[in-house]
Amino acid sequence: MSEPIATKPLIFASTQMELAELGLHEVAYARQALVNNKPAWSIHDAAGATVGAAPTREKAMAAILQNDLIPHHVH
Repeated sequence: MSEPIATKPLIFASTQMELAELGLHEVAYARQALVNNKPAWSIHDAAGATVGAAPTREKAMAAILQNDLIPHHVH
């Protein structure tokens, strides 16, 4: 029988300051934006600084994960 996979507990944050407190170098989020007047997804660190962009949400999430960051959903 296989061992259960350990998962991290879900963490909720509602402000940029709360996200920053979770770990500036561990957390990132993506939100819709215009980049060169085209729809895109901007990628931000926990403090809100833009660290990248992607053409789709899926690619933004993949970029976050590829950089060993934890994606968080924000509204």
